[in-house]
Amino acid sequence: MKFDGKFANGLINVLAICAALISVVGTGYIIHHAFQARRDEDDASALVTNAISGDIYSQRKLAACYVDGCPPLPRSEIISCAWRKIILETDGHLPDDRERADAVCGALSKTDGEISENAKATLARRIDARRAAAGAAPS
Repeated sequence: MKFDGKFANGLINVLAICAALISVVGTGYIIHHAFQARRDEDDASALVTNAISGDIYSQRKLAACYVDGCPPLPRSEIISCAWRKIILETDGHLPDDRERADAVCGALSKTDGEISENAKATLARRIDARRAAAGAAPS
């Protein structure tokens, strides 16, 4: 099959334009997802900060994230159980909080339950330290 020079040049130009458009779209896609990942990290950081500050709503959401998965947080029933135990010690916890703690913590092995208890103690110390730094009396 023979192509004349004009057709070949036109075809090359069309293919170059398509490649450029694909490159622009791909770059936009990458940038969009990079910004989304950054927003997810910022949201997770704010959620953890609020939970450590003693906000029970943030503690509940964080505990749920560790079970259900909320990028960029990893799934961890052990850490979820620790947060559920913290919630039960927080003023304003609900009967539903007890049920969720029993469901999450009850599914853990004895070893994982011990690890969760250690994680809870660490979280409680962080919460108390944050309260002390803010001038509030620890619970």
